[in-house]
Amino acid sequence: MTDHLKDPQAVSWGDLAEDFAFTDAEKDQIQKGAQAMVLASRVHRLAELRKRQHTTQVQVAEAMGVTQARVSRIEKGQLERSEVDTLAAYVKALGGKLKIVADFGDETYVLG
Repeated sequence: MTDHLKDPQAVSWGDLAEDFAFTDAEKDQIQKGAQAMVLASRVHRLAELRKRQHTTQVQVAEAMGVTQARVSRIEKGQLERSEVDTLAAYVKALGGKLKIVADFGDETYVLG
């Protein structure tokens, strides 16, 4: 065990990847899992905002033209991302990074 593992606050992803000799497939899986957790956290903030505005999932669903169940899935991070993923891949191919920001005037949330 290397010294940096004795102090968990000093561990970087690069150090862990090196120490545990993750395969590229494992690194990809870990990265995807981390991205999913970040997305779920960010989407959860939107649910908190909805609640602060005293708005129900049913009201949001009606405004979106979807079911309440769909709003619930969105708030749990279960997003249908195929079009967003395609656009992100396109932007990445051009050397950029796609960012999705929800702007509420006095508050902004980075969603992806």
